Amino acid sequence: MRKLVGFIALLALCPLAHAQWNIFAEKLPPPGSWATYEIARTDTSPPEKPATIRLSVQPAGDVKGKLHVWLTIEPVAWLGSREKGPLRFLVPADINRDGANRLLYIAAEILFADPAKGPWHMLPDDVSSLARTAGYETTSTVTPESSTAEKIKTTKASFDCLRYKMSATTIVDPPFVKKQIITLNGHVWRNEEIPFGVVQAEWIETTIKGSKTRSEEKLLVLKDYGHEEVATKPTDHGERFSIFRLLFNR
Repeated sequence: MRKLVGFIALLALCPLAHAQWNIFAEKLPPPGSWATYEIARTDTSPPEKPATIRLSVQPAGDVKGKLHVWLTIEPVAWLGSREKGPLRFLVPADINRDGANRLLYIAAEILFADPAKGPWHMLPDDVSSLARTAGYETTSTVTPESSTAEKIKTTKASFDCLRYKMSATTIVDPPFVKKQIITLNGHVWRNEEIPFGVVQAEWIETTIKGSKTRSEEKLLVLKDYGHEEVATKPTDHGERFSIFRLLFNR
């Protein structure tokens, strides 16, 4: 029982990142496209050293008659994993903003390649079951805020961007664990001429758990982008998701 309670508590850490990932998914670039970003907490003294994440798109063929791609974000931790690795979402190639805001639910498959334990995957039924177990609910929006371009300077170049408001609310209310409400409020600057469209984003994450409140300020900035030859080697999907497997093998 103690292991189960601990694992359910770890589930509360996962939804926080989903509201960030959706800003990359609303207008996916062609397969072979990639971009890297630096992300760091900015409200510490001194500011947190930035970490680098990489996003890429690979072809996946037809799924139920609709063209799909793999959206990969790496390296990230996933569902309480002790290691960070590539996280892949199998999504429609023409995903729109509404679909991106429901990334977890519209994915035909979610694949995590744990560098220590090996790959494993989730199907839509697994996502629904896990959401019920964790008492998971989420809403996420990205809305235009300015029609005037703003110049955003990065280490790569300067970009003319439109500013959008992004917000998300996630509720995690599993058994045995205190209910958590996680909010994300901030802005994203977009230029549609680069892969994934995102040049910069900043936001405040606030977590309310019982009588305790914690806030963190984050900044994400484009580092580099490009296009590469599409890999043709098959993807190792590993075993299918199992709560009990993760409990004892994470």
